[in-house]
Amino acid sequence: MNLWPLFESVMYRGLRALTLSRVDVVDEGGVEALLSGRPVLIAANHQSHADTPVLFGALPGNCRKRTRVVSGNARFSSEGGEEPLFRRIERWFLHGLACHAYRAILVSGGTAGPRSIERLVAALAEGDCVAIYPEGTRSRTGALGPLKPGVAMVAAAARCPVVPVRIDGMLDALPKSALRVRFRSHAVVRFRTPLALGPDETPEEFLERLARALSHGPAPAEPRKVTA
Repeated sequence: MNLWPLFESVMYRGLRALTLSRVDVVDEGGVEALLSGRPVLIAANHQSHADTPVLFGALPGNCRKRTRVVSGNARFSSEGGEEPLFRRIERWFLHGLACHAYRAILVSGGTAGPRSIERLVAALAEGDCVAIYPEGTRSRTGALGPLKPGVAMVAAAARCPVVPVRIDGMLDALPKSALRVRFRSHAVVRFRTPLALGPDETPEEFLERLARALSHGPAPAEPRKVTA
């Protein structure tokens, strides 16, 4: 019996219920691609450890089951010296369980290395969807950081659409370095229009378009709310 989907559900729905949190999911043109059954690269902004359970909870069911999240091996590496007990628990227990629950693809040295690119492209070729945080780290202010080139390299190699996902509210719910979740938070997950790397487009140009799509801004006219 596979208990990991249950654990993933508890992480999302249980935490949401305990903290009296609200999550709204809005379709701004990206849900159709997620429902297509084809491999999709999901690129989201990153503000909190809570982003992943919120993102997975917002995905359509059939897409959620075949989505894998990209995670760095560095999360399992000691920073050297005396490490506080809660850091060791977080590093081995929480990250380890999350990696199993979200079928993580572990990469070393960022997502732009050749072996990392190969792993992500192979997962997409097998029909999986891949969720990636192209900033490479969580924002402390909520502002979108510089995007790493790996997402453009994977999009070019796999020739798959990239669905930008803007997540707001998690910076207040569980900011970076916070030790506890805040109550009564409100998150909004926006699935935006898919992007594809153009035939004559450079990776840098694609990253600029993706950054604009991930930036907080006015939504298209009359976005459709999917769930609340």
